[in-house]
Amino acid sequence: MMKQKEIPFSIPFINEREIKEVVKVLRGKWITTGSEVKRFEESVREYLDVSTAVAVSSGTAAMEIALAVNGVGPGDEVLTTSYTFASTVIVILHRGADVVLVDVEDRTFNIDAEKIEREIKENYEMTGSGLISRKSKKRLKGIIAVHFGGQSADMKLINGIAEKYNLFVVEDAAHAIGSVHHGIKTGKSRNFVCFSFYSNKNLTTGEGGMIVTDKNENEQKLRMYSLHGISKSAIERYKNGLPFYDIVFPGYKANLTDIQAALGVIQMEKLERITELRNRVANWYNHYFKDVEEISTPFIKEYNSSARHLYPILISPSLRQRRDDFIVDMRSKNIYPSVHFIPVHFHSFYKNFVNLDGKIHLPVTEDLFSREISLPIFPGIKKSEVKYIVDVIKDSIVRFR
Repeated sequence: MMKQKEIPFSIPFINEREIKEVVKVLRGKWITTGSEVKRFEESVREYLDVSTAVAVSSGTAAMEIALAVNGVGPGDEVLTTSYTFASTVIVILHRGADVVLVDVEDRTFNIDAEKIEREIKENYEMTGSGLISRKSKKRLKGIIAVHFGGQSADMKLINGIAEKYNLFVVEDAAHAIGSVHHGIKTGKSRNFVCFSFYSNKNLTTGEGGMIVTDKNENEQKLRMYSLHGISKSAIERYKNGLPFYDIVFPGYKANLTDIQAALGVIQMEKLERITELRNRVANWYNHYFKDVEEISTPFIKEYNSSARHLYPILISPSLRQRRDDFIVDMRSKNIYPSVHFIPVHFHSFYKNFVNLDGKIHLPVTEDLFSREISLPIFPGIKKSEVKYIVDVIKDSIVRFR
């Protein structure tokens, strides 16, 4: 097998149009939050048909602001999954609240709604103050549902549970812009839905994020939390009347710049094409893996359309001890896969600062992590490169059996 040139995990889908827009901003008079951010927000708002879209500096900032507006603080608990990037949990800790982890579904990697309900029934009691933990005596206030790999979690069930127990829901949609759930675009919701525009995301602004919701009564508060809790934005102070302002509450410094937003405006115009191309790549992988019994390809529920941010494969349980060897093998042949995700409860910060007694076991999460490999997927990857990746994996299977 002839060695290919390097195949990276991801390459952003950027061309001269984005470059021209960014240069145009750099040559102008205003480069921080201003008219380009407004254009970007409007394009996302129109695409999703939502009332509110607030651009921020990252998906992490979006989630922390969403928790702040929902009033999360000391004495509260928030339930989420361990099968996510650590920021999903870290934002809860930053708000002074405690984390409750539940397991995921075994085929989608998404938080398991049935296990959310079981956790509540077994460990909480409904009181006049809400759901109170029998163990910690703290209040369960909300749920962060993560949409893994580009596929929405089961929001009908999760929203139903939240309504039943008077909990808020924040959606970690870092992977999911461009996805569809029960015929509705992910993001069109009365929950706070938090997107990431990090460099390897389907839509990128280099760094960046956005909070979207159909609850427009929260827009002003979201904006103020993104910029110190200040009553006027920089451009409002510059253009409209006297340059005075008030800081109403201690917010964050999490605004997006016009430089980044200019990139985002053009990326939004290309989003449907990006999603189409990523699904084409996923279909190539599906075709080449169709007769490989040792590999499970991504499972997409019939009512979901995935944005295909990731292409996560699972090696068979009989080969789980060789998962890292598969990765080493691919890297030796110029293929650069990844792993999504190292479970949060495996990290030192969680063991040392959160789970001090060490009593946590999430069997599905731990099994998936031991067998998962995320293969390169991006719009510009060639069909011949996908075939090469699959051929390398097939060769490794023969040697590792």
